[in-house]
Amino acid sequence: MFLNSLLLLYTFFKIGLFGFGGGYAMISMILAECENLGITLQQFADLLALDMVVPGPIAINAATYVGYLANAQKYGFGAGVIGSLMATIGVALPSLILVSLVLRFIEKYRQNSIMTDVLSGVKAAAVGFIVAAAINIGIAVVLQDAGFAALIANPLGTIAFIPLGIFAAVAVANIRFKVNPILLTLLAGVIGAVFIQ
Repeated sequence: MFLNSLLLLYTFFKIGLFGFGGGYAMISMILAECENLGITLQQFADLLALDMVVPGPIAINAATYVGYLANAQKYGFGAGVIGSLMATIGVALPSLILVSLVLRFIEKYRQNSIMTDVLSGVKAAAVGFIVAAAINIGIAVVLQDAGFAALIANPLGTIAFIPLGIFAAVAVANIRFKVNPILLTLLAGVIGAVFIQ
């Protein structure tokens, strides 16, 4: 258990250190590490749904959930609590250290053209990570973890139409009509509770 907890600390420290772009960009990195930690794609999709209704930063919530699950599945509840603590510390510590260091130099390098170019590249990468995570999770939810081969063989039996409909309705309501995301999340949860079994 001790070694697994240290692995969680190291894994999430690495994610926190290189997870430029905020919590949504980190989701792709956390997803990549989940396989090594014994977390399935469906469990990760549940995490994202939970992240939308639990207050707090998405990266911290994800680290806490994955850390708990990684240890609890192997060693039980008490180990899960330690795992969640180690993962949460791991993902938050790099930001604490780096922000403290960056604040000393930010004014000096704010107008530096190289720094501006580096940040532009990082922003583009962050968007790529967010899109990659969205596609992976979308496939898991809409295709019911069946994969593309099953989709081609039996398209109507593979697609989960209610989650697909919820996705489409929420996307249109948010993008076109600017409906509040909190309201959409709550409505989607109610619809899922009533119609998805």
